[in-house]
Amino acid sequence: MKKLKSIFVLAVCLISCLPFQTALGGVQSIALRDDNTNSDPTRPRILAMQTQSVSASIDETQLAVYFDSPVGEATITVYDANNNVVSQQTVDTDSVSEVFISISSWTSGTYTLKITYGTTHLTGEFQKE
Repeated sequence: MKKLKSIFVLAVCLISCLPFQTALGGVQSIALRDDNTNSDPTRPRILAMQTQSVSASIDETQLAVYFDSPVGEATITVYDANNNVVSQQTVDTDSVSEVFISISSWTSGTYTLKITYGTTHLTGEFQKE
């Protein structure tokens, strides 16, 4: 009887979590790293995690870039596996904190996301299925 009760509780927990898992299942976070290759070599590098106020994610239809705090003018560029620019936007983060880019027409493959503002250059890679 105790084993049956445990199985029942486990089943209820799994079923109640199913809608939440389905809603979040298609969203992938994109890891952004500091890529200050164009910065002054004499200036000490600061880790991106300490200064970064940008995050990005992707789902089946769009790439989303979020600015947690204003960073001024930012350029968002996406490259395909052949290093061709497939999307580029410049946004004023003083008035826009979220940018959504449709990826529904892109082919499957590996893409590189680059976000540049001030002297900060962030890079991340993602897969489109």
